[in-house]
Amino acid sequence: MNISEEGQPGKTHHHQLSNQDLSYHVKFLKPCTEYEHHVAFVDHVGKETPCNSAEDKTRTIVMNKDDIKNGSCTPGYVCYHSDWDISTSLSASNNIPAEPCKSDQTTFCIKPGFSDICSDLTTTFTCGNTSFNFTKSIGVDFLNLSEIIQKPPTKLPAKIEPTLPKCLTVNYTCLEDGKSNKFKDLSELEPFTQYSCTGQIKENNVSIENKTIAINVKIECDLDISITNEKPADTSIVLSWTTNSNNCPSPHLQKLSYDCSCWPSSQWKPNDPTRSQGQSCNISGLEPFTDYTCKVQPTYNNKNVGQPKEVKYLKTAAGKPDNIQKLRVEHPDHNVITVTCDRLIHFNGPEKIYIASLYETSDPSKKPEEERNKECKFTFSDLRYSTSYNLTVTASNGEHRSKLAKSEIVETYYNNKAVIGFLVFLIILTAVTLSLVIYKIYIYSLRRRQSMNEVSEDVMLQSTAIYANVPRSEYRRKDAR
Repeated sequence: MNISEEGQPGKTHHHQLSNQDLSYHVKFLKPCTEYEHHVAFVDHVGKETPCNSAEDKTRTIVMNKDDIKNGSCTPGYVCYHSDWDISTSLSASNNIPAEPCKSDQTTFCIKPGFSDICSDLTTTFTCGNTSFNFTKSIGVDFLNLSEIIQKPPTKLPAKIEPTLPKCLTVNYTCLEDGKSNKFKDLSELEPFTQYSCTGQIKENNVSIENKTIAINVKIECDLDISITNEKPADTSIVLSWTTNSNNCPSPHLQKLSYDCSCWPSSQWKPNDPTRSQGQSCNISGLEPFTDYTCKVQPTYNNKNVGQPKEVKYLKTAAGKPDNIQKLRVEHPDHNVITVTCDRLIHFNGPEKIYIASLYETSDPSKKPEEERNKECKFTFSDLRYSTSYNLTVTASNGEHRSKLAKSEIVETYYNNKAVIGFLVFLIILTAVTLSLVIYKIYIYSLRRRQSMNEVSEDVMLQSTAIYANVPRSEYRRKDAR
């Protein structure tokens, strides 16, 4: 026996009967619906012989309200049971189509919409020109917690506004990660902190058993740091700034702290950060007259948050040059002093100048004249002989001088030129004197020799005249006298 719904040839019910059955009760048909039915005899070899029938069409009767019973199948659904096939006979006021129960084909269920909670759901059954309604109050027990849309807050003070039926409200409490017993209301949440928040559902301000699914909440403030003042000194830089945020007003930023650091712009080597609880910091331990890149990093609970603010090419002020360590003094001449020293590495300023001064120690009140040079090499000439001088050398960068000047007491030697001249004079004088003496001796000797020669001649003449006839013995006696 084949039974098919009018206009729906694809929907055919097939029934096989034994030869002992003289009648068959077809169930679960649609009310107010015309069906075609055909019966055929099938012999032992499978040959079909149609049975003649005066009527091959039958229309089912009208359904009434007593044919519908409340059913149960799936929690959270409104279900109706009937011996009729009511799949096309019912419609709900929320326009959600009915679904057949998977475990019972005689039961059809309608899922209340989210907006149906705390309201009435009307189901209308229609059969031809006849219709009737069933109305069911949809309570909180129909609420599917997973359908509650909860958007985590993105600004402070924190607010969670879930999608809820009008009769329900939610009161949220949050628990900070790692702290199992410190619950906070939304208004107490802090920025940059991870929380797990759960809402207690209330119906008409009365708490019910249901709670929302926990959601994670962490407010990331959009920090905007603006440097308002830069004040470089020789070994430090003072920075001041303001911090603003669109989603975190200033009262919620009071616990922010900042790490300030600077490093030479020519390299990446940050110094140890300086922690500041306010909105200014003093970064110390820097080198004078050096370009620095500085960074202000906001922190919260000792963790970096937000984006740091960098300031590039901040030059520290000129400082004092290094002290000169050692002087080398030479005396190229007895009244000349030459002084040199090693080249300084750190002038800490725009210029590199060496300054030397020299003054007699016997007259310290006299203002010494300074000599400047780009090299540490000075020569002082035409000094007084055998005189003690105070020699001072210092470094300058055009703005500052070394903290300590290098000083030494130096002395010129005796006037060797005068001594040599005097000695030369003495030698010349002595030579002249000796020459005169020798000359006089020579003249005297010459005159004496001449005188003696004259005397000898006279004597010889006289002797010849007197002793011409004198005996030899007398002459010897006279000569012996």
